[in-house]
Amino acid sequence: MKKEKFLILEILPSGANGLFLTLHEDRTITLEKFVPNINLKKFLRTPLRRVTQKAWEGEYLFKSHRKVIASADSKLATTIPLPLELARERAEAKFEITLPELENLIAQAMGRIFNQCRSEAAKRLGIHELDTILVGAKARNFKVDGKSVVDPAGFVGKKISLILELRFTTRAMFEDLKPFFNAPDDFFFAEGPQTRLFSIARTRKPPLNLIIAEEGSMAVYVLQNAKDGHPVLYREKLEWDFHELIRSIENGLQVNTRVAKALYEQYRTHEMSESAARAFKKIIDPAVAAFVAALAKKKIRGFVYVDAERELPFAMPHRLRGAVIEAMPLSEILEELDFPAESAGIALPPRILSRHLLPFLEAYFDKSNSDINQKLRRRLHWLLN
Repeated sequence: MKKEKFLILEILPSGANGLFLTLHEDRTITLEKFVPNINLKKFLRTPLRRVTQKAWEGEYLFKSHRKVIASADSKLATTIPLPLELARERAEAKFEITLPELENLIAQAMGRIFNQCRSEAAKRLGIHELDTILVGAKARNFKVDGKSVVDPAGFVGKKISLILELRFTTRAMFEDLKPFFNAPDDFFFAEGPQTRLFSIARTRKPPLNLIIAEEGSMAVYVLQNAKDGHPVLYREKLEWDFHELIRSIENGLQVNTRVAKALYEQYRTHEMSESAARAFKKIIDPAVAAFVAALAKKKIRGFVYVDAERELPFAMPHRLRGAVIEAMPLSEILEELDFPAESAGIALPPRILSRHLLPFLEAYFDKSNSDINQKLRRRLHWLLN
């Protein structure tokens, strides 16, 4: 039976996690091994972890046949989508658009907007512009004189419209993954929250929302359809974090942080008596209300999915005005995309599975490796060297 091997990397500021899996011909997924807390640079240089990539000269850098998919934290990667309108030269407008002409028009536009985009990316990543590296450029959603086309090449028209996605990362991240960015084969590298939302959107209609809750920070990512029907992603900080809830327990019961977290887990898993749970609920209710209020300020609509180190203190689905908070529907998404929902191999917690399998699904269905995007990738390769 035909099968493909993958390594899905989740790259975080603190390190990385790696999931090795095999995809079988019937789309059954076998989870082989999960490696947490990776030192990325050492990990990718270890012979046992080497994966298939070709050098631009055509020789394999690594020997084992395993494709790499990398999903990076939003502190390490960000994508800027730009709507572009490219006017053709009057003398050329009566002839069919060619691939070299399209490449040159996009490259000229990139030259005009690059500094502005890099500046915005640097702000998002919290680094200097000189340490902000462009590692991806992809064109999509083409129109010729207002009519949607899959590929403008071969059409006649005066104006080409498209969305150009520019993906940036940090210099340190680029150096760690340089062999992959410089390889001729397409390397799927994406911003984690965006990739997860786009993957969910394959079976759920926008608006869709994803809350990323880490220790000390919380952000909400909103995926909506713009007026032209194309998805647009908004990123906003949520003015609440889990420490508020833990602090309310510390202050209400006069206990330290370790005990407060342990008590919260007892409450969440229904290990308290009914009377103790009622008293505990009164203590944390103000913090929970503050979370709901912070979410309400964003005027979020539709489904809200939560990716949190600790589960929130209410059962799901939890209804708000205009929105519903749900657990990540990974099994349903797999089934609806014709993957058996139950994966073989090792067992992993739902949060780890979602953070790796949703990027895997998005990479699997990615259809952006068009002729023009291959041209942009090759042009970008020469800029990176």
